[in-house]
Amino acid sequence: MKTRYRYPLEALRLTRQWALDDALAALGEHLARLAARRRDLDALLGQLAQVRADWLAAQAGGAALALGQLDLLARFLADGTRRRLDIEQELAALEAERAAAAARADAARRALDAVEEHREGQQRAYRRACADAELKAADDGWNAQHGRKAQHEFDN
Repeated sequence: MKTRYRYPLEALRLTRQWALDDALAALGEHLARLAARRRDLDALLGQLAQVRADWLAAQAGGAALALGQLDLLARFLADGTRRRLDIEQELAALEAERAAAAARADAARRALDAVEEHREGQQRAYRRACADAELKAADDGWNAQHGRKAQHEFDN
């Protein structure tokens, strides 16, 4: 009669699998936030580059800017630079969080791999023990059958 192998630490394996799933989900969220902020930074840098290019084009064309326009442009560029620095600082913090989340996911993966490696070893040992038991039963059956036959021939 064959029985199916049941891993005694299956609850631990499932717990580690769930921990890995949670860590990967958290890493995905960090990556999404990081990508969104990078897009924000790229958009801001594009705006600032466009404003600078427009200003330089106006200066090259000899057009004079009114003092109010010049003040507005200077404030816009200063605000854009401040926002760029804020986003870059936020990106650095998000990158540190992403690295920590990646380390947690890596540790969770290693923990799960260790349990799965143990499970595979236990399954191999179980299959080996089952094969040994089947071989021993077949050997004992052969010996018993042929032993009786030999005893019967000896008695005659």
